[in-house]
This record gives sequence, structure tokens and C-alpha cells, in this order.
Amino acid sequence: MTEHETDETRVEEVLQQIRSGVRQRQAEVATLGAASEQGRHKLAELTAREYVQEPIAISPRPVFGRWIVFARKAFFHLFLKWFTRPVMEQQNSYNQAASRLIQDLMQGQERLNQRMRELETRLVVFEKLEKKNDSGETS
Repeated sequence: MTEHETDETRVEEVLQQIRSGVRQRQAEVATLGAASEQGRHKLAELTAREYVQEPIAISPRPVFGRWIVFARKAFFHLFLKWFTRPVMEQQNSYNQAASRLIQDLMQGQERLNQRMRELETRLVVFEKLEKKNDSGETS
């Protein structure tokens, strides 16, 4: 075997490995495409619910409802506010951080998918050039 034939064989092996990797990644992206849209929807839902708020005192009772609401508000203000507010603030901080992290991860995944599409395009162009060079050499 000549050096030129060895190089051609090696290039063909590398191209075959790249092609199989691209096919595998295309299959992964195809299955993740629907998941990506679902992920955006769930991220929007998470963002909408990231703030935990104090409970609102209500009562459906027509006659005593005002007094029940007043008693609930007074009880909460006197006995529970000092305990629940720090916990809610801590939970809200955690929810915001988790929401930002998930959003960053999704954006990173989208950037990776875009980069992969660009590389696939370059690979197709490279394969066309390789075929053109091979057909030009044999003529």
C-alpha cells in the first residue's frame, strides 16, 4: 500500500465515524425536539409559580364572614408572621435561583443544538468536496 492509499483509507474511516456520530446525534435531537417545547412550557409555569405568597384570609359565610376573616388575619399577624415570612423568603430565593439555572441550561442546550446543526452542514460540504476530489482524481 502506498502512503496516499493509507491516507485515503484513514480519512474514509474517520468520515465513517463522524457520519455515525452525526446520525446518532440527529436521532437524539429528534427525540428532544418535542421535549424542548415541553420544557419551555414547564419553565414558563415554573416562573409563574416561583413566588410563594402569604395566604389570603377569606370566608364564604355571609353573616360571620367578616369576623372570621378578621380573626384569621389577626392570628396570622400575631402568631405566624414572624415564622412564615423568613421561610417564604428563603423558598422564593431558592425558586428564583432554580428557575434561572433551568433557563440557563435550556439556553445552553439550544446553543449546542445550533452548533451541532452548523457542524452537520460543514460535514456535508466537506463530504461533497471529498467526493468531488475523489472523482477528479480517478478521471
